[in-house]
Amino acid sequence: MSCKFDPENPFRGKQTQPGTVVDAPESKGLRMEHFFSTLGVHPFEQLEWENRSAKITSDSGEIIFQQDNIEVPASWSQLATKVVASKYFYGDVESGRREHSVKQLVHRVCKTIADRGRKDGYFATDEDAEIFYNELTWLCVNQYGAFNSPVWFNVGLFDVYGVAGSKHNFHWDTQHKEAIACENSY
Repeated sequence: MSCKFDPENPFRGKQTQPGTVVDAPESKGLRMEHFFSTLGVHPFEQLEWENRSAKITSDSGEIIFQQDNIEVPASWSQLATKVVASKYFYGDVESGRREHSVKQLVHRVCKTIADRGRKDGYFATDEDAEIFYNELTWLCVNQYGAFNSPVWFNVGLFDVYGVAGSKHNFHWDTQHKEAIACENSY
């Protein structure tokens, strides 16, 4: 039997059949289940971790970036170690006040997202928010998924470190009809 694409009805034969639809119970937030993570075990505890150095040099051998004693999953490549340390860890290498573990980075981002979702009522229960955090954390540390760079750069900086953001961001004040500096970019 030949099946041709019908531009007038691209879902021909794919529609839900009568009598197969059931009413879903009323939802008051997302319900989560453990799929990747394990109940009672933090995703960080499911991996072997090791300390490494990340060093990036120019073609002439000049050190462009270096950070030692970085904690990463043992399964991660050295390239992944260099990228995460040089691009996504928050803080200053010179002062020593800088993230030094993938645990810190992933927790900062995933916990902030889960906590904001909990606060904004996206989850049915606190337990569902915690499961979401564990699932998201598992996906990130096992490299099954990753956020784009602005997420790693910014999410959680206020929540974890109290960083209020750049003084160069503005918003429109509709009451005074003028642009004013943001007190907190996050």
